[in-house]
Amino acid sequence: MPRPITILVEGDSDKAAVEALAPRYGIDLETEEIEVVSMGGAGNAGRFIAEKAAEGRRVGGLYDEGEERFFARALNRQDGEDLSRQGFFACRRDLEDELVRALGVVAVTELLAGRGELAGFRSFQNQDAHRADEAGEQLRRFIGANGARKRTYATAMAEAVPLEDIPEPLTGLLNWIWGA
Repeated sequence: MPRPITILVEGDSDKAAVEALAPRYGIDLETEEIEVVSMGGAGNAGRFIAEKAAEGRRVGGLYDEGEERFFARALNRQDGEDLSRQGFFACRRDLEDELVRALGVVAVTELLAGRGELAGFRSFQNQDAHRADEAGEQLRRFIGANGARKRTYATAMAEAVPLEDIPEPLTGLLNWIWGA
């Protein structure tokens, strides 16, 4: 019998995205004894990895590339070492950035429009602090500016991304689950 699995993610929006995507990928989290745990930040990786491993669970997860040091240290690896063999996959900036790039600006803008937030986004785009940014970066920042919005759009983007366009860190994690 395979060991139960814990997927560690940095925050609630990452948890929401993984939970939304898993069934689309044919993974029933409850039946397969897979829990997705938001750690409340990468700095908690060492504690969560140790606790979940001590419970007899296989542990993997997602992290932002800039936070890799916390995961490498917790896994007794060097900074820059490939952590995917241990089930941990890096998002370039963060998971929302990965999903915005996978879907594209037009599709994410349509998600905003469908939820009545396009006018707010257009206003955000016109602010001096964001006017010079590329549209993908503006979307990432707008989505990330509010915790509830971040969770909402992480879920919506995970539900909308075509399976063939799922970002590499997520496909790596999902394939790791299948190999568990």
